[in-house]
Amino acid sequence: MLARLFSLSAAILWLASALAAEDALDRYVDLRTGSFSSAAQARQDDRYAEVIWHIAERPSSSADERWLYLEAWMAGAEAPYLQRMSRHHLEPDGTIVAQPFRIGDGEALIGAWEAPDRLAEFDLNGLEAIEGCALEISRTGPDRFEGQTRGARCRNGHRGASYAVSRFVLEADGAMNWDRGFAADGSLVWGPAAGGYRFVRLDADAPVCDDPVRMLVFGTIEDRAAFGAYAQALMESGLYPRTGGYWMAVSPALEVFEGDPPAGRGVVISHFPCLAAAREFWYDPQYQEEIIPLRSEISEFEVLVLPAVPVPEYAR
Repeated sequence: MLARLFSLSAAILWLASALAAEDALDRYVDLRTGSFSSAAQARQDDRYAEVIWHIAERPSSSADERWLYLEAWMAGAEAPYLQRMSRHHLEPDGTIVAQPFRIGDGEALIGAWEAPDRLAEFDLNGLEAIEGCALEISRTGPDRFEGQTRGARCRNGHRGASYAVSRFVLEADGAMNWDRGFAADGSLVWGPAAGGYRFVRLDADAPVCDDPVRMLVFGTIEDRAAFGAYAQALMESGLYPRTGGYWMAVSPALEVFEGDPPAGRGVVISHFPCLAAAREFWYDPQYQEEIIPLRSEISEFEVLVLPAVPVPEYAR
C-alpha cells in the first residue's frame, strides 16, 4: 500500500513538474516575442547605441520545439545587422535551451517578423547551427527568465576575439542582453564593459527608465580584509549589470582638498539609468538578505541617491 502511495505521489510530482515546465516555455515565448528598443538607454549613456529588436515565432512551431526569428536593426539603418533563427526546447529539469542558427539567405527574410506566413514557409533545413552558443535559460520568477552561454564554448573571431559570452534577462517590460567577445587570455575584445544593453518592450506601458541618478555611498570600514567578502559577493551577484548600474568613482582619493577623512573612509559613486533601477538594486532580496549582512558588523554606511545634473553645453 505504501509503495503504491509513493508511486502515486511521485507520478503527481512528475506531472506537476512537467506542466510547470510547459508553462515556462509558453510564458517565455510570450515575453520574448515583440519589438524592443534600447533608445532610452542610448539617450542617457552614449556608450550604448540605439538598437531595435523584432522577434516573432514561426507559426509551425510545435509544443515541444518553438522557433523564433530575430531581426536586429541599428536606428536609421537601411538593413538589419543581424538575423537569427533560434530553436527553443525544454530539458527534463525545466531549463530552456535556446540554440541559435545562421540564416543563409537573410535578405529574403527581412520584414518577416511582420508576416508570419513567410516564416511558416521558411525551410529550416538551410540553417546552420552556431555550435557552443546556446543559451541555457532558467525561470527565476513568474515573469523573469535568466540565461547565459556556458564557459568559452561559443567560438567567435569578430575583431580578433577567441570566444563570445552572452548573458540574458527577460522580464514583462523588456530585456537585458550582454554580448561580449574575449581573447584567448580572457581580455575583453568587443562588447560593452559596464553592462548589457537594456531593451524596453515598445508596446509596454511601463515608464521609460531614462532619467539617470547617482548613488553616493559613504562608508567607514573597520576591517578591510573581512570587507572583501562583501565586495566579492556583490560583484558575483550580477546586480550592477542586471539593473544597468556601474561605478563612476571609487576611493581611495587621489587628493584631499579640504577636511580630514578618517583612514577607514570609503566612497563610491554609482550611476543608474533611473531611480527605479537604483531601487531595484538596493532592495533586491539577495542584496538585502545575503550581501549586506556580510558588512553590517564591520562597517557603517550612508547611502544617498541624487539626481544627475545635465552636462552643460560648454562641457560637451
